[in-house]
Amino acid sequence: MRVELLHPEPDLEFGNGGRCQDIRFGIGHYGAFDYADDDGPRQIKLGFVGTDETLTALTEWLARCEQEIPAKRSNQPRLYPPFPGFTTNHSFHSRFIVNATEFRTVNIPTSVAELNNFNESVSRIADLYVNEIDQVIEKSGAHVILCAPPLQHLRLTTFLASEVDGEEPTISSDGQEGKDEAANESIFDFHDVLKAKSLHLRTPLQIVLPATYDPLKNTDQKKLLNRDQQDEATRAWNLFTALYYKARGIPWRMIREAAEVRTCYLGVSFFRTLDRERLYASSAQVFNERGEGVVVRGGLAYEHKEDRQVHLDSEGAYRLVTLALEAFRDEHFHYPARVVIHKSSSFTDDEVDGFRRFLEEKGIGLVDCVHLSQSFRRLFRQANYPPLRGTLWHLEDTKAALYTRGSVPFYETYPGTYPPRTLYMDCKGSQKPVRELARECLALTKMNWNNTRFDGGLPITIRAAQQVGKILKYLEDSTIKISPSYRFYM
Repeated sequence: MRVELLHPEPDLEFGNGGRCQDIRFGIGHYGAFDYADDDGPRQIKLGFVGTDETLTALTEWLARCEQEIPAKRSNQPRLYPPFPGFTTNHSFHSRFIVNATEFRTVNIPTSVAELNNFNESVSRIADLYVNEIDQVIEKSGAHVILCAPPLQHLRLTTFLASEVDGEEPTISSDGQEGKDEAANESIFDFHDVLKAKSLHLRTPLQIVLPATYDPLKNTDQKKLLNRDQQDEATRAWNLFTALYYKARGIPWRMIREAAEVRTCYLGVSFFRTLDRERLYASSAQVFNERGEGVVVRGGLAYEHKEDRQVHLDSEGAYRLVTLALEAFRDEHFHYPARVVIHKSSSFTDDEVDGFRRFLEEKGIGLVDCVHLSQSFRRLFRQANYPPLRGTLWHLEDTKAALYTRGSVPFYETYPGTYPPRTLYMDCKGSQKPVRELARECLALTKMNWNNTRFDGGLPITIRAAQQVGKILKYLEDSTIKISPSYRFYM
């Protein structure tokens, strides 16, 4: 058994070439990556949909966040830094524009509120929100729409509270994603239904829960969702970073040294269609080092009788990588020199053949195929906290377990609540050594625009593909042209 620590923690790049391992300190010290770019979002027009009560409270809190939000008192000050404020003078170098035409309220009629069918109720309420969102976009041309449902609406659209608070979405060894996904796949999720029904509007949404901006709602919201609320500064960091990205900003990017070849990261995941008749359909997410994602919907997949995992046939794999890399070329005007494929189930010979066939046709010789799944393989450390993030446990020549979550020296603590799981890596279809592929996975966990702490468990390749699948399953017509940017799905 060989264990090593991937040190130092991967840096990210921020404004003016500044580098920092932590997202919040990086933006605070150097500014958002594109703050000096004329095409960056220096003014962000927001639209709002909710009720009179939620919209008033939300806009008041947004105005408050233009100034600094103090840090939470803690023995780990780096874990809870203050929010510097959202202004044109520093950090994000941007401001929000809010006009009276950008507000619409949602009223749920009694006939919908008293429906006995939960899924139908969720669908109907989502339609009511989409109608108002459409009106806001039509009248104001908002860059991002904030949906602020009150607790009353959440009660009508929440089936069960989350059983485990604070855990990352998981990918199991059989390729299925999410907590109890198989058991709950027939229960509609309001967040995902609303995103799916609004994709045709081509404007990103941000759903903001009441306790985010109103601490008086925290107790009732926790009873409903069984979710602890973060401190105010952290809530501001996460929300404003997500809004900045959804307005086509680039808060930070992965570092790519000049000597490195241009790499494209492709995540492949699977989702079950609602009719349950087409087995699984595949989805993919293309990322470069800037975190610019392109969403691709693949064809049908199948569940293998022997390993009970979900796979593509050779033609399905060929078609998926074709769509993905053609989308990459359309975005960047060239193919990458290297392609890394992260997949939530193991690779079959047919899949490898399909992937490599297209890449060889385009002269792309550098290919790494990595099967990723969260694992219960754990190391025990003689200390009060779990092993350090970045601990790599070599299981075999091409297999390893990586701690993408764990104790973080920069934070001087373990920022999680439960013992972290490792990320199992099977790299037998790869050219680069396991250590280099693990470092890339570690860096890719920092590319989640919804989380400004770098303790995420999944690399964005798998996390994004998984989130896309959860939304695409609500599109009954597979021929509908989908929005290509990840901004619409997160």
